[in-house]
Amino acid sequence: MLVVTIAMSFLQAIGVASVLPFIALIMDPDLIVENHWLNLIYETFNFKSFRTFIVFTGLTMLFLIIISNVVSTFSTWLRIKFGLVLNHRISKRLLENYLNMPYELFLNRNSADLSNRVLVEVEKLTVYYVTPILTLFTKVMVSISILVMLLIVDVWVSLAAIFLLGGTYVMLFWRINRSLSLKGTLQAEAAENRFKAVSEALGGFKEVKVSNREHYFVDNYEAHSLNLASLNVWIQVISQLPRFALEAISFGGIILFVIYLLLTQRETSNLIPLVSLFAFAGYRLMPALQEIFQSATIIKYTRAILYRIHSDITQGHENESTDREKNFATIKPLKFEKQIIIKDVTYSYSKEQKPVLFQINMAIESNTAVAFVGPTGAGKTTLVDIILGLLKPQEGAVLVDGMPLKEENVKHWQRNFGYVPQNIYLSDDTITRNIAFGLPDSLIDFEAVKRSARIANIDDFINEELPGQYQTLVGERGVRLSGGQRQRIGIARALYHDPKVLVFDEATSALDGATEDTVLKALENTARLKTLIVIAHRVVTVKKCDQIYIINKGRIISSGSYNELLESDITFQKMAKSKT
Repeated sequence: MLVVTIAMSFLQAIGVASVLPFIALIMDPDLIVENHWLNLIYETFNFKSFRTFIVFTGLTMLFLIIISNVVSTFSTWLRIKFGLVLNHRISKRLLENYLNMPYELFLNRNSADLSNRVLVEVEKLTVYYVTPILTLFTKVMVSISILVMLLIVDVWVSLAAIFLLGGTYVMLFWRINRSLSLKGTLQAEAAENRFKAVSEALGGFKEVKVSNREHYFVDNYEAHSLNLASLNVWIQVISQLPRFALEAISFGGIILFVIYLLLTQRETSNLIPLVSLFAFAGYRLMPALQEIFQSATIIKYTRAILYRIHSDITQGHENESTDREKNFATIKPLKFEKQIIIKDVTYSYSKEQKPVLFQINMAIESNTAVAFVGPTGAGKTTLVDIILGLLKPQEGAVLVDGMPLKEENVKHWQRNFGYVPQNIYLSDDTITRNIAFGLPDSLIDFEAVKRSARIANIDDFINEELPGQYQTLVGERGVRLSGGQRQRIGIARALYHDPKVLVFDEATSALDGATEDTVLKALENTARLKTLIVIAHRVVTVKKCDQIYIINKGRIISSGSYNELLESDITFQKMAKSKT
């Protein structure tokens, strides 16, 4: 970029400078004899007449202008390509950092805000910050080259032009500098809020329609969108404002320049070449000065986005895992043959909040089924997230076969898990790709897909009722499937990699009674060689579990088998009777 920019600015200056000898020769052909260099060229190439030499000079000037424009075009192409490729690289890096951030940090972020930064703000950063920086540098180089050439021709006129034109731009930029920073911050916030308004409206489309709240979401979007439009109108007008005034100033300057030459030059034959030179220089210089001002204002206006993205990228690097570059298939599972020990674990989501878990102690034997039951908000899901290695306890530790779970081995530990959440996320893709979630087609084992679908009791439905069978598209978030069908695909997804540990976070709550019984029986047979951890909404679903922990207000208040708790624990008896 630097080499091309310097070459372009040099050629622009030569193109402008070539005007002077050409016009001078037209006005006074005798210069061919009087000027040493022109006479040398004339004699060397053996021109037959002055007219032929002047034509040659004109064609040479035209060639130089064309070459400078070709290089300028190439520079523009290179600058645009650089910006767009940079957009791709930064957005990819930002998404990578978001996906590698600790789970606890992700819980504190708005997904619409993260999407906005990856898809919208990175593009703004490259288009309205990086590209203007390149443009600014390019046009500064061009302007300096032309001004140096003008200073060689006439120092005082050139200094007057620099003071008049450059001073006007500098003074205006100085006056609006503070407003640019303030409005740039407001613009970034308005764009984020607009993106969030759309995300919320379309994300809850069904609820919006049923509750007839369309106007609320449209009005919410309108407020942020109108604010953003007003701010963008302001910056567009400000960045273009000097052009109109300075066009009048530049034409007036040419008239004053002609008067100056008439008063100071005795030979009027020099008048037209000098006026032509400065007029052509102004033709090249004015757009360059305008683009310098426009780029400087947009850079200042967009700087808030730079700070936001820079903050997220540097934060992501501080928290990225040592296994960041490894994909799922190459990570070897952490050895797990004996037991998982939860030792004195206490956890709080923030320093200001009370702990969600208090001094939790338990042992989960390999190839057994364990259940966590209790009221909403008791801490069951938080405990499972700690076992999964998603959250790191402030006190205590998780031991796997005696080995403490740490940042350097957490990815290897997670390789053992199949996780089924209560709310299954399905991508707008085929059944096969949703079961083998996150794998390219070349690595998908279709036999494993069918095996896991049979265990999840959805293979018959796929083969008999879906037109494309396993290649059927499920729609956005699985909208073309029922809740129970989505849940069973989620279970099949968890089983696809044949994990050692299965975690069910109220995963059968969306299934009807008959389907739930079928799935649970299939899982019982599968779980004989696996460890099963269940968060249950209904006590009936944990009857076959080897150990049940009743959790309330972050503490384990009781534990035992289903029959033991049914005989000895009043709370469990009430839960069993209410079937909740």
